[in-house]
Amino acid sequence: MMKKKILAAGIAAGIAAFSVTAMADAVTDRQAAMKEAKQNFKPLVGMVKGKVPFDAATVKKNAMAIAAALEKAKKLFPEGSEKGEKDSRAKPEIWLMKDEFNAAFDKSIRLARAIENAGDVTALKGAVMALGGDGCKACHKKFRLPKKK
Repeated sequence: MMKKKILAAGIAAGIAAFSVTAMADAVTDRQAAMKEAKQNFKPLVGMVKGKVPFDAATVKKNAMAIAAALEKAKKLFPEGSEKGEKDSRAKPEIWLMKDEFNAAFDKSIRLARAIENAGDVTALKGAVMALGGDGCKACHKKFRLPKKK
């Protein structure tokens, strides 16, 4: 009987440790996915500002990469990953308003995909502004804590 209790306690401790690790991985992985989206967004902003020559192939490639990174990040907010996150800026509203949060992510993904077909700088500017404002900024304002000073 004592061996069973010890075994059960060991299994419970292992599950708890795995759960904490999985939640930490979710935070790390979603932050990496969002950084990937940001890195692919920067050259597009450079094109809009005239600092980088317009290149339709790069626009398409980067827009697809942004959409893929956002799709990945959306899946990395499991229940439980909101607790004990020292390095996360995720607001509790993400888990309290999960449907609205997912809808905001879906909108950002759609806006990223809309960039793919921008055929010139004017079209790119409109699409980039939409993703940056109606997508990223809108979601961050509602669901992301400000940077700590």
